[in-house]
Amino acid sequence: MTEEKHDEAAITGDLAGNKLIWIAGAIILLIAGWFGLKAIFASMESYRLTLVNAPKEVNASSVATFTWRIDGSPTTINHTSVHLGTTSQTGELGKDVKPENTPYNLAVPDFLNGNYSIPLQFIGNITMTNSGIYYYRVHALIKDKNYWSDEYSLEVKIPEYKVTLQDAPPQVTENQTFAFTWRVDGLSTTINHTSVHYGTQSTPGTLSKTVKPEDTNYTDLIKDFAKGNYTIPLQFVGNTTIAKSGTYYIRGHAIINGENYWTDERTLEVISAKEAVVTPTPESEETEPSPTVQPSP
Repeated sequence: MTEEKHDEAAITGDLAGNKLIWIAGAIILLIAGWFGLKAIFASMESYRLTLVNAPKEVNASSVATFTWRIDGSPTTINHTSVHLGTTSQTGELGKDVKPENTPYNLAVPDFLNGNYSIPLQFIGNITMTNSGIYYYRVHALIKDKNYWSDEYSLEVKIPEYKVTLQDAPPQVTENQTFAFTWRVDGLSTTINHTSVHYGTQSTPGTLSKTVKPEDTNYTDLIKDFAKGNYTIPLQFVGNTTIAKSGTYYIRGHAIINGENYWTDERTLEVISAKEAVVTPTPESEETEPSPTVQPSP
């Protein structure tokens, strides 16, 4: 009897031990499953960089503005930018490729360092100093991985110098002061002469950069900026008077780096002071109101 009880106790102990082993095994499996699922979902986690808006071309020494988005599960990042360079790196860039391992040696500075909660849209600016073709990609460092967009290109052009008449009156009165407004645009530089030249004889057609004012029929000019030092791009406002009535032909002009830049030719009518007098209109006759008669009740 004692032996039977001993065997029964041994069996009970074995079952209890096996139960503990099963419980421990189940816990281990749950933990392993949790980490396994976490690893699977982590490997499935994906972020997408999208270039929303960017210029195709800009002028040298001007600002290029880029807009891009980062989409994916919410998190905080410390770096995103548009990286640019004059050498292309084709193909897809892996998550182990850092910006310093690419030929992109310029970067939009606005979000290089900071704390940014994504998903989010970014707008950044960079001054493009030198001309040429630039290749660029959007980049973000997310959870120690490098995410890149496709590669795009941007042309930085040397802007042509240009003189533009902004405001020129079509008609003025003789011996009265009036103003012209004009602009000189292009790469920043210093010029020593710009003006509006005019005369009673036309110099038609397109004037080349070799045509000097003395080669034209324009005998007069606005003197305000005929001599001096002026840093362009800049807008100018000059005043003058014309003593004799008639039709005048005008052009804006500037000498830049020894070359002559002209606007198209326009006409200006100068009328005499007598023509400018406004003829008074006859006063309308006053009429007395007609009396009204109300019938008596």
